[in-house]
Amino acid sequence: MTRFTQRQLLWIGASLVLIFAVSQWLIRPIFKRRKQLALTIQRSENRLQELVRLEGVYRKMRAENARLEKNLRSRKRDFTLFAFLEGTAGRAGIKGQIEFMRPSVKKLSDTHQEEQVEMRFKGVSLERLIPYLYHIETAPEQVSIRRITIRPQQRNQSLLEVTLVVVTRKVGQAPRVVGSKSARTLFKLGV
Repeated sequence: MTRFTQRQLLWIGASLVLIFAVSQWLIRPIFKRRKQLALTIQRSENRLQELVRLEGVYRKMRAENARLEKNLRSRKRDFTLFAFLEGTAGRAGIKGQIEFMRPSVKKLSDTHQEEQVEMRFKGVSLERLIPYLYHIETAPEQVSIRRITIRPQQRNQSLLEVTLVVVTRKVGQAPRVVGSKSARTLFKLGV
């Protein structure tokens, strides 16, 4: 067996400490950083896939909104939800069973309003109600039923009491700047 001199043992010890130090402070951090980067890349790829999916959803929603907007703009200017519901009830033969109709308008934005009518029927048969509801939901005027409550009458179980809320949107023109000519000129100039 060979005996190492003190100087050789010192060099061996220093080499081991140097190897340990290089692995601790240089090699390990490099591998740790690579692992973190790989995780960050994976998360970023997942986010990108989600963004691509959301972009597709957004494009579909935007196309649907454009289609609805076009349909709303092509609707007759004198269209009112109240008159539409009353006329449809007359054609369905249930206008006489209308107990009340409460119209209301809610401003959604500068150019959009939501028109709503709450109405109640008393003593209407199911055979007459179904075609009425069908005509509302399939109307080209973009009308929909938001809420409906149907219950049988207490006196005559074959007749129904129906409360429904019907809504539609209205599209108007964007607001115009009102004022004198000089005020409009200043507004255009950004003063």
